[in-house]
Amino acid sequence: MTHTFIVNTENVNEYGYRILTDGIDYTQYMRNPVVLFMHDRYNHQERGSEVIGRVVKMNKLGTQLLAEIEFDEKDAFAKKIADKVAGGFIRMASISADVKATSSEADLLLSGQQYETVTQCKLVEISIVDIGGNDDALKLSKDGKPLELKKVNLNKIENMSKLVTIALALGIAAETSEDAVVSAVQNLKLAKDASEKKVVELEQKLNGILASEATALVEQAIALALLPESLKASQIKAFESDHEGQKAILSKLIADANAQKAQSTTQNTLKEVLLSAGKTAPSGAENSFDYLQKHNVVELRRIKENEPDRYAQLAKEYAAGVRFTK
Repeated sequence: MTHTFIVNTENVNEYGYRILTDGIDYTQYMRNPVVLFMHDRYNHQERGSEVIGRVVKMNKLGTQLLAEIEFDEKDAFAKKIADKVAGGFIRMASISADVKATSSEADLLLSGQQYETVTQCKLVEISIVDIGGNDDALKLSKDGKPLELKKVNLNKIENMSKLVTIALALGIAAETSEDAVVSAVQNLKLAKDASEKKVVELEQKLNGILASEATALVEQAIALALLPESLKASQIKAFESDHEGQKAILSKLIADANAQKAQSTTQNTLKEVLLSAGKTAPSGAENSFDYLQKHNVVELRRIKENEPDRYAQLAKEYAAGVRFTK
């Protein structure tokens, strides 16, 4: 019976570093794919039981390295570990690796990472472990000697994380370069400044239109004797706090006043017509508007062109009801 374990991911472990799965070389390892318990080869109480199984298949799935392990159940110690795995009491495995290359480049660092990223390594052995992430859960070496990874610039990691956040907020890819992100921010600021300038210009233009409209309404109201000239400035000022309200009030007053004025003019004209009803042209009626437009259009045109005051008087008399009668 075999059991499949995840022996590596590219997440940051609790010691602050990570190993890239694609950089793990297990070609040599598969020639002697031993499986130990807790990476222990030298302090085992039962000598000869250090190897508890073997890897029968290894493959990469995305950023995970998977190992299919077969236990040596003819060995008492290995059988005991196999039973714990089968019963779900032990569920973890980890690797021991000989590091070939590391990197502290920002694009390979993740949030929370404190040490270099292992980019290339050679798989040495795989162990079944009781608790992953402890001192012996993941052993690293360099040319067979214990290895300590270098610390990375934490500020750089933090800045990188912030840069990714900014890039995503701008709607661009998380892996966008710093220069490209800065350029995008600058373009955004330029667009913002241009928009704000345009808004100010439009507000100034609108305020000018509203001020002209307010002045025109107030002057109309003064001309109609609805407001005294002394209140002109204060009335225009009132439009600044409630333009639409003041406009509605004055427009209604002006409309009512104009309607009343028009009605009064019509009544006066009608009165004059009624009072003039039945009147005949005075002496020399041959020169009346009524006579001329019927019998001497040429003379009427001459009067209009050369004697405008007389023409206006004749038209007024005609409007008052003066007609030529024999």
